[in-house]
Amino acid sequence: MRILSVAAIVLLNVTGAVLSPAQSAPTKDVPEAPQATHRATPQKTNAWDVPPEAMFKRDKPASAAMALSREGGGWLIALRAGGIPNGAATAVDCELQAVGPQDAQDVIAARVVPFEGELNTMTAADVGANPPVIQVRMAPEGAFIQDKGAAARYCGMGSDISGFYRRSLTPD
Repeated sequence: MRILSVAAIVLLNVTGAVLSPAQSAPTKDVPEAPQATHRATPQKTNAWDVPPEAMFKRDKPASAAMALSREGGGWLIALRAGGIPNGAATAVDCELQAVGPQDAQDVIAARVVPFEGELNTMTAADVGANPPVIQVRMAPEGAFIQDKGAAARYCGMGSDISGFYRRSLTPD
């Protein structure tokens, strides 16, 4: 939501440059993830304490880890990522969890959910009504994460969770 001063609003009205909310809303091509996967209450169990189905690590641009576990008919994605190195302005570590289904092309479209983690706790109020999608494309060597706004919304400025994560642990 943008906040405009009274003078700016008057100026916009006088010049006839007022747009309706539909005209001014940005449009984005964001894949849909089912809303049914949204948890109302935080998960009490730390996702990192439960043995995951698979673990993944990323080294660049900053270190990050992802744990992948089954949850219901979908997947729980637990992410921990450091900020992109920038001296004293480096963002603090970020922790997020998201839940979503896997499609026929091995892509998991997960929405951020409430959780209680080691680094962070997010309530349903923190997550909001329409949480962003974290898209995870699975491959034999690892997974490619495409963040659709979760890090920008929930983590410190300079945090990044997108990129290739190499497989580091697979069950026997």
